[in-house]
Amino acid sequence: MQIAGGQLCARARFWVSLRVDGELSELEGALLDAHLGRCAQCAEFAAGATVSTAWLREAPPEHSAPITITVPKAAPRRAAAGVVAAAVVLASALVAGFVHGTGTSSRTSALRPTVSVVSSVETPDELRRLRRTSLLNQRPVPREYSIEPA
Repeated sequence: MQIAGGQLCARARFWVSLRVDGELSELEGALLDAHLGRCAQCAEFAAGATVSTAWLREAPPEHSAPITITVPKAAPRRAAAGVVAAAVVLASALVAGFVHGTGTSSRTSALRPTVSVVSSVETPDELRRLRRTSLLNQRPVPREYSIEPA
């Protein structure tokens, strides 16, 4: 929205708003009165702002009907209990498998792959990096390397 008169009129209309709210200083009020004496458009704006503000302040407040919000009933907790029970059964089966696997002979444990649980891994890249490190650490390092002078 372009205000006719440029910056002086824009500042005067801002001051009109401050005067209507009772927040205009004496100096700004004197400058505003001087501008309103010279500018018919700003004087018309000031008169309209004063009348409309008085009309709004005198009007009785409107009361709206209360808003009713319906909240759906909570879902039965049986489904959540079933999920928890399934998790407990799965965890106990895993623990039993680990405990059972430790009592086997060394010949059969050599055939089984080593399973490790890593809880601090957040991305697949971190898991790959950890897996690679564990595989590299499992290889025996040859001790017969010798450094020959060139």
